[in-house]
Amino acid sequence: MSLNRLSGNSALLIAALAIVVLAGVQGFDLYFGREKAIALNIRHIEQNDRMFAEHVARSLDSIDILLDEMSIVIQEGGHWKYWDPETGHQLLKSRLSRALPQVRHLLIFDAAGNQRHTSFAERPPSINIVDRPYFKALVAGAERSRYGPYKGRNSALPTYAMARRLGRERLEGALVVAIEPAYFEAFCRSSRPYGDFETAIVNPEGRILTLCRSLADEAESRPAKPGDDFRKVFGDGELEGMPLDANRNVRQTKRFVLATEPVAGHNDLSIVSVTPRGVLTQDWREQAVRTILLAGFALLTLLAAGLLIRYHLRKLASVTAALRASHESLGQRVELATRELENRRNEALRMADAKSRFFAAASHDLRQPLHALQLFLADLSRLTQDAEQRVLVERIESASRSIAEQLRSLLDISRLDMSNITPERKRLALKDVFSQLADTYAAPAEKAGVRLLFRPRDVQLETDPALLLRLIGNLIDNAIKFAPGGTALVCARWRANAVRVEVRDNGRGIAAEHQGEIFDEFFQIENRARDPNAGLGLGLAIAHRIARLLGASITLRSAVGKGAVFSMTLPCITGKAIASAGSEAAAIPSIILIPASELDLAASQGLSERARRWGYKVIATDNVTAAWRLLEVERGIPVLLHTGSCALSAESQSLLRQYPGVVITGEDCAMPELGAYHLREPVKPARLRALLRSLH
Repeated sequence: MSLNRLSGNSALLIAALAIVVLAGVQGFDLYFGREKAIALNIRHIEQNDRMFAEHVARSLDSIDILLDEMSIVIQEGGHWKYWDPETGHQLLKSRLSRALPQVRHLLIFDAAGNQRHTSFAERPPSINIVDRPYFKALVAGAERSRYGPYKGRNSALPTYAMARRLGRERLEGALVVAIEPAYFEAFCRSSRPYGDFETAIVNPEGRILTLCRSLADEAESRPAKPGDDFRKVFGDGELEGMPLDANRNVRQTKRFVLATEPVAGHNDLSIVSVTPRGVLTQDWREQAVRTILLAGFALLTLLAAGLLIRYHLRKLASVTAALRASHESLGQRVELATRELENRRNEALRMADAKSRFFAAASHDLRQPLHALQLFLADLSRLTQDAEQRVLVERIESASRSIAEQLRSLLDISRLDMSNITPERKRLALKDVFSQLADTYAAPAEKAGVRLLFRPRDVQLETDPALLLRLIGNLIDNAIKFAPGGTALVCARWRANAVRVEVRDNGRGIAAEHQGEIFDEFFQIENRARDPNAGLGLGLAIAHRIARLLGASITLRSAVGKGAVFSMTLPCITGKAIASAGSEAAAIPSIILIPASELDLAASQGLSERARRWGYKVIATDNVTAAWRLLEVERGIPVLLHTGSCALSAESQSLLRQYPGVVITGEDCAMPELGAYHLREPVKPARLRALLRSLH
């Protein structure tokens, strides 16, 4: 009990350790999964910023190309200062229509900074840009300049300007493009990776040119606009004071991730994006919740399994203890029950044998007085002249014949049950058997008004002629009895290396519910009152036993009102078998008798005589060693008589394993598997002969 209790506690401990290990593994997996999710989303942000920077660079490069082309066209004309307002407006407007949507206005200013021509109006407002940093750079000798953000004087909107110098030797004017920052904001919103995501185009001071705020702008506490320092308005002010790195860089604070991407070819501009860390781990958190729930369920299941195993182990311990307690008494009860069953079986066998012996003795003892009675009746029949007395004598003769037939049947059935009949197999022609049957049953058939027909085959059989005649005769007698005024046909049909003998009649037939009982002793379908003149119902039972003794079986096909067909299949001798019969007889092995005691020596004499009648050569030996030497030089079947003891010597067991044979012991002995047949006393001759035939 303590061992099973220990096993139950061990199961619980193993379950607890498994829970701890699983929880630890799950924790490590969640931690590294979180770091992996953050790294993956940061790469996603960097790719988005890089794409945005490339778009800004291509947009500004296209504006540079436009400015270069326009400056060449204007300077080659040389008279732009004398254009009337309509000419300048149409030229700028036509070139702007072929430009990109990021351009708001295309403007021309003179050397004094006064606005001369615009793309948006034929007569533009009178403004001066001499104070603008990009114009000051051109005055200082630069070929191109840019600046922003600032508030445009034409549109009053946040603007970023790109300018080109007009005039080769000296400054004659400036060609300026006012860029529309809202264009970049629209592009950013269409490609943003997350809803809670802020990005902007900034100048070297961190001032916003254009921005793309979170979709939750209305909930923001800090409004933002172009010109603001993004570090003060992004990230709820957590980035304020952080230096701006114009190179590609990623920095993280407690709550946000800041990514910086330079705009290629435009060193004064950078793309910055600010993303809450919670956004980067949002998918991971959802997956983590699902994983934790699943792991929790698995841990609870594991714990429940451990408790259930512990419960069953304890229950098994109690059951084992109960089984152990009842094991000894159960073995004794089984032994007593087995012995009781064996005693009852032996008693039943003795009773069956006594019954058969009684019937045989009674039938044999009654045949002599019955025969004398029939002789007396014959004399009385000759002496009786009175008609009335003759009728009485005929009735007595009929009764005596019925009694004689019934006694004959009882004697036959008892002899078959006791295995006192050994088939004496001979070669015979089937047509000769049919001829004898025709001579025997022609008169009874004629008396019953039955047309008896025979259809033989020219085949040779090897069987017992008397038993075969009795077998087929019983079937013919049954057909005559149950087909009065009809037809009975006895025929033979070919089968592969065999012949099928059939007895057919067109009588009343046999109902399906009786077909399994007609081969039983004393069973008669239409004689339930046991009329003595109708026989005892042993004809088919005797036929069934004879067929089994000859190695055949009787089959029945019948239906009510359609007659019956009894058939059996017998092996026939082919021409090849007839030619080799002599050589086969010479190939029959000898029987090596090995008696184990003086008592077995006396029993071996009767066995020797019977085996010689079966056609075997019998050699008796004194011991196992002599039999072994004999089997080494001559082909034989060892037959060991060991009725005095159930224990075989090691030498006997070794002999039977090498040379399979037959062991005959007492009725209560059990033998191990030795490769030999085991028979118990009393031995049935038919069974022994069948085993010897199978061994050779």
